[in-house]
Amino acid sequence: MVTPSKWYDPISERWIAPRELHAAAPSPHASENHVLEMQRSIEIQRIWRLLVDCCAGK
Repeated sequence: MVTPSKWYDPISERWIAPRELHAAAPSPHASENHVLEMQRSIEIQRIWRLLVDCCAGK
């Protein structure tokens, strides 16, 4: 997975640096809610990157 170091937000007219994600090994006792929240977070990041790429191409 490619993570850009930062990208330009044309709405706020500034460069955005992504937060550092810590790739820790999943705990054997991870709750189902935690897993669902992680999946949701990943999907939100994916959609945001697609929007940024789309806007940057115009």
